[in-house]
Amino acid sequence: MIVSNKIWKQIIRSEGKDQQLIDDLRIALVTNPEASKLFVILEYIKQLTKEEKSIRILDYGCGSGQLLTYLRILGYDNLTGVDLRSQEALNQVNIMHNNMGFGSDIFFTYDGVSLPFDDSSFDIILSQQVLEHVHNVEKYFSESKRVLSSGGKILLEFPHRLVPFDTHTRMWFVHYFPPIVRDIIYDKYRENGSERYNKLLNLHPIWYYKRLLNTMFSFTKDMTGDRIGGFVYRDYYEGNIRIRNMADKLINSLFFGKTIKKILSMFAISTLIIYK
Repeated sequence: MIVSNKIWKQIIRSEGKDQQLIDDLRIALVTNPEASKLFVILEYIKQLTKEEKSIRILDYGCGSGQLLTYLRILGYDNLTGVDLRSQEALNQVNIMHNNMGFGSDIFFTYDGVSLPFDDSSFDIILSQQVLEHVHNVEKYFSESKRVLSSGGKILLEFPHRLVPFDTHTRMWFVHYFPPIVRDIIYDKYRENGSERYNKLLNLHPIWYYKRLLNTMFSFTKDMTGDRIGGFVYRDYYEGNIRIRNMADKLINSLFFGKTIKKILSMFAISTLIIYK
């Protein structure tokens, strides 16, 4: 999958409208897209949408809009993003999209509590590495359920408390410790220390999220084992690549591969598909 020169020229002409999105896209699109971090989640989106390009999609915690911009390039045309970024900042992304011929009024801000959309507004909700920042997880899920149509699906990808390497602090195992110990380590070794990371992160064990989801939705399908068994974005892996390669050998071993994959999936970033 190669991004056409026409699309890239449109992106370049929008330079300065939202530099964070420009930088994200330069990494994701100019290099080999099939090696991108986005590749795996795009494959799941393709399965969930059955490539129906007009299906209603919400990116819940869209950030700079990288994922939705990629989906728009791929032809999806009924997209909405919502984030805690200010509307002023998100309007710059809207301007950029409009300059690329994608239309405007795609990206919206919200108060971190209630989504500014009517009930049953979307068929697919995407949440990519957002949940670890959410402090009211139950409300996040209840709002997802409210705006999701009957039979709709949610694609969640997020790190949790059992993942040994935290990409935000770039530290191993520190978030395993009780808060008082964790705060001491953050204050000693990281700029802005515990004050910053206590606001930024709210990690729970994976079973906490699954228990909540199972009380609110019809069914939760854990795709984590399948995802780590098909490791494709090595060039963008943020953890220790040697450890990851060792895990690959174990996962693909003839006799114990399935059992090892199941165990390792408990300590990997989770990929869940939720059915309403």
